Amino acid sequence: MSSSLIIFVMLAVVLAVALWSGRLTAKYAAKRGRSERAWFLVGALLFPLFPIPWMALALLPKK
Repeated sequence: MSSSLIIFVMLAVVLAVALWSGRLTAKYAAKRGRSERAWFLVGALLFPLFPIPWMALALLPKK
């Protein structure tokens, strides 16, 4: 019982952090003139490597 609750809470926290990371990346991409939806997915999927999508966006030229 206790271990299933811990796994459920951890999953909820990881999902929340992934969505938050994707949202921040998408907002930064929109400022740079890039697709918000595509960069949301990139940011959410690569959330353990949080600054990497931002670095990639910073290296790309503005549209």
